[in-house]
Amino acid sequence: MTSANTIKSKAEELVGKGQSALGDVFDDPQMQAEGKVRQASGQASYAVNSFVDCVVDGARSNPLAALLAAGAIGLVLGRHLYKK
Repeated sequence: MTSANTIKSKAEELVGKGQSALGDVFDDPQMQAEGKVRQASGQASYAVNSFVDCVVDGARSNPLAALLAAGAIGLVLGRHLYKK
C-alpha cells in the first residue's frame, strides 16, 4: 500500500541525493552535507512509515493480539517509569 507519507519520504530521499550530487559538482561541502542529511531523513522516515504500516496491518488482522500487546507494553512502561 503506497501512502502519501511513503511518496513524501522517497521524494525527500531523492531530493537529498540530488542536492548531494550538486554539492559534489560545485565542490560545496555544506551542500553535500545537507544533501546527505536530507537523504538520511528520507530513508529514516520511510523506515518508520513501513514499520507503522506493518503494525497497522497486523492489528487489523488480529485485533485481540494487538490489544494484549498494547496492554503489556503499557504495563511494562508504567512499572519502569514509576519505580519507587
